[in-house]
Amino acid sequence: MLIASMDHSPQEIPNHRDVWHTSALLVSVSAEQWGWGETLGPLLNPQRKKLRKWAARRADRYRSEFRRQFPMVLAGSSVFALGLSVQGGTIIDSLPELIAQMGLDQNLRVSGQQVTIVGLASGPNFTISTVQAASVIYLMHFICRMHALIRDELRDGEGAQFVSCDWQISPDNFPLGVDGPMAALFSIAANSAANLRLVSGNLRVLTHYLHGDPGVDVCDNLAGMLKDDLARGSCTLECFERPTMGGMYWEIHSADNV
Repeated sequence: MLIASMDHSPQEIPNHRDVWHTSALLVSVSAEQWGWGETLGPLLNPQRKKLRKWAARRADRYRSEFRRQFPMVLAGSSVFALGLSVQGGTIIDSLPELIAQMGLDQNLRVSGQQVTIVGLASGPNFTISTVQAASVIYLMHFICRMHALIRDELRDGEGAQFVSCDWQISPDNFPLGVDGPMAALFSIAANSAANLRLVSGNLRVLTHYLHGDPGVDVCDNLAGMLKDDLARGSCTLECFERPTMGGMYWEIHSADNV
């Protein structure tokens, strides 16, 4: 089973068409990224020895040090770093197409500003705003594609590819929390992915109610760094053409290139 940590910058709801939204995931077999806060915290924040939020005030030195230290930590690891940057308008406009691609035509019914979720065995029927549903489905489509690409990179002890692979992912930072509509749709879509043949394996959603995913603070910093890199037109990390252990894979989507 692979363990996936995830966070977003600035947030998950595409309220403005031109605003860029960046999601970052760190995925590994042994949850290696869960210990990176203890590794990076003392280096980046000597006083408190803990990671800060990327968007914290007066954090220029901290962000500069993260840009220096994180590439070295990632390169020496067995972690897949994944990034997705997409404009709000692209997220919203892609919803009907992604619903069709994922075989959810009968389950997600779009009507103006609302989407009704019906008939999925992994969860109850309910309604969610169209922009929230679009964000979740866009992210889930990306995760399913990454699941396939990473599975192709993995080998067993005899060097053979895995036929299937399970992921454990903790998306407990959606607006309105773990009981909100976005978290509910994410869980339903993830739990339905195998039956819909979107992934070879299972996407297991785990919510950490007390302490959170130990890797989420690193993902917060990575997502913030990628968002800033996109704005300035220069990437801190070397980016690979496909997901790679110890490397960064980053997709950038807009109306022109999606």
